[in-house]
Amino acid sequence: MEKKKAGNNPMPILASLVVMYVVSAILLFVLSFLLGKIEMSDQIVRISIIFVYIISCFVGGWLIGKKMKRQQYLWGLGVGVLYFLVLLVGNLAVNRGFSGMEFSLAATAVICIASATAGGMVS
Repeated sequence: MEKKKAGNNPMPILASLVVMYVVSAILLFVLSFLLGKIEMSDQIVRISIIFVYIISCFVGGWLIGKKMKRQQYLWGLGVGVLYFLVLLVGNLAVNRGFSGMEFSLAATAVICIASATAGGMVS
């Protein structure tokens, strides 16, 4: 019986993505709780959401890097791209198009991909 290579198994990728979205959900819940308790400006909320993306993607990149052991930065880049693609599909479904948000989406893509790649590099 032939042993499977780590690159052929999608489970570490799916597990990293699930962890990324769980971390995002927890951090967004904390942010919404804080919004209910203290008044924050729109700018602070936007910056907080960016930090949610950074932390979530970094954690996912770190996890996939630990699992794969080789070419960690590429695996981090991959899960960063997948995380962003799921965000993009969700955004398109909710907003039914881009509606002038191309720059924001491009910035979000760079943030997600760069932080997940950094997480993979650190692992």
